[in-house]
Amino acid sequence: MSENDLPPIKNYPAWLWRIFRKIFVVTVFGIGSLIIGAIVFPVLRIFNRDKLSFKRAGHKFISLSLEFFIHLMSWVKISTFKINDLKAMRDLRGCVIVANHPSLLDVVYLFAFVRDANCIVKAGLKKSLVSLIVRAIYISNNVDFEIMQKDCVQALHNGGNLIIFPEGTRTPRHGTNQYKKGAARIALAAGANVQPLHIGGNDKYGLGKGESLLCVNHTERYKYEFTVLPQIPPSNYAGLNESIAAKRLTDDMRAAILAVKAR
Repeated sequence: MSENDLPPIKNYPAWLWRIFRKIFVVTVFGIGSLIIGAIVFPVLRIFNRDKLSFKRAGHKFISLSLEFFIHLMSWVKISTFKINDLKAMRDLRGCVIVANHPSLLDVVYLFAFVRDANCIVKAGLKKSLVSLIVRAIYISNNVDFEIMQKDCVQALHNGGNLIIFPEGTRTPRHGTNQYKKGAARIALAAGANVQPLHIGGNDKYGLGKGESLLCVNHTERYKYEFTVLPQIPPSNYAGLNESIAAKRLTDDMRAAILAVKAR
């Protein structure tokens, strides 16, 4: 869907009110990120001298903060969500979580659902409002894959979870991007279960790749529907060549996620 696919704007005050609410929650997110990075994390370091315990405390604090944030978005009627098995997400340990990626808010919701979640962040985020957070507790992609994979495997072996969007970028409104094998390679190297998850709901116009802050779906709030799917164990690929195993696991991830979309 593009702006031209939406019905004509009939109520301009309501449209402007939606834009204001969107700017409001983005502002709250930005200010909150600065406060957490500049004030909260230094305090957490005082009480968590060990690097691993600090990261776990940081992950949990981010999860709790984003849980508040997604409820704030519901309260101001920006978005609403449903998830079929929140307990399963809360109970995850040492799993690679993979999902489609239709909008900017996907990772916000996933971090809110999972209490100990790591992710691979783009190097460019180190120059953004969330830079103090991502540099402290997340894994950067500005190193060779082998080094990054080692960090991911270690995080999984320590009991943390890893969120990866296999498409590598936001899912287009029509069709999908090619699924990359990085998530499968990391899961197989760590011997970790893969937790597929489908992100559905209505159209996310205004939250897609390259869309302006002033873009907004003026007909309804953003609706998110999260479907937690059966886990895929690495034992399914035992005895296979590493490259073949990664390809088959990637194909199985994609098939599981797309099967929900096709219902």
